[in-house]
Amino acid sequence: MLFSWLSGNQDSLETITLGILTYNTIAFGLQPIFGYIADTYKNIPIAAIGCMLLIIGLLFIKYPWAALSIMGIGNACFHVGGGIDSLKYSNGKMARSGIFVSSGALGVSLGGLAGKSTMIPLYLPVVLLILCLIAISIFSSPDSDKQSKAPDFKISNPIHSFGMIIALCFFSIVIRSYAGSIIPMDWKTTMFLSVLPSIGACVGKASGGILADRLGARNVGVFSLLASVPCLVFGHGLPWICFIGILLFNMSMSITLCTIASLLPSNPGLAFGITTLALLCGSVPMFFFTVPGASIVIAVLTILSSILLYQAVINHKEKENEKNIQNYEQQIL
Repeated sequence: MLFSWLSGNQDSLETITLGILTYNTIAFGLQPIFGYIADTYKNIPIAAIGCMLLIIGLLFIKYPWAALSIMGIGNACFHVGGGIDSLKYSNGKMARSGIFVSSGALGVSLGGLAGKSTMIPLYLPVVLLILCLIAISIFSSPDSDKQSKAPDFKISNPIHSFGMIIALCFFSIVIRSYAGSIIPMDWKTTMFLSVLPSIGACVGKASGGILADRLGARNVGVFSLLASVPCLVFGHGLPWICFIGILLFNMSMSITLCTIASLLPSNPGLAFGITTLALLCGSVPMFFFTVPGASIVIAVLTILSSILLYQAVINHKEKENEKNIQNYEQQIL
């Protein structure tokens, strides 16, 4: 909807920018609210409601402001539903959440290409959304209300308070969101190259959770952010080097999400919404001003994000070892 509006819109650039910002604010900024509602009223089929609102929004595509408002709410509802599911049924592993959030990166690129194309009929996304509704009805667990809490992922740093860890993760995401939005990629001149950064983000988010489960959240999160710096600073002009940088840059996504979810086990929807609100806060500045010397800014912000993440999380084995030591001390006493 957004990109078809962009490609055929005769309005001013300010109006179009306001439309995109409005959509992002609704879609990402309202997720904490919808997440808390879904946590409180667990019988609400919020993911299915999101799909239905997206279908309704597409039917209003000739009225952009109405369409973007309806679809923004639908997007928020669908993401909250999927986020809750990925956290509740993760068995304490970060892989599932990483895989869930990874697909959005590809969706944005494919949606952009579809919106700019005159060959994609409107009924195609409607059919896809109906298939999503069918899949939700088939695969939704009938005892979903019994599994009401997210498990402890055992990665939050015990030396910090609840509020401090939330703040560390939140601002780490904000900084990463802004740094990612200003990466210069002038080489996106073909369809494949336009999609390549999204593929990198998708692979990075999915693999980050898998590797963090095996190698430790702090190890993977901090290393991947620091390793992305030379690729993005010195190799952003080379497609494949930039691709590797974007892949590494996005690997910490599931780590910050699962850290916040560990602190809010009874509110996985709210936890998921807090991370999307942080993404929104980080992306807003790029709508209002540009930054000279983006490479230096990216390097500084990425290193700062890694420091915040280092303080917020530990490797899950560290917490297990700590508990074993405490149990041993209690036995001695």
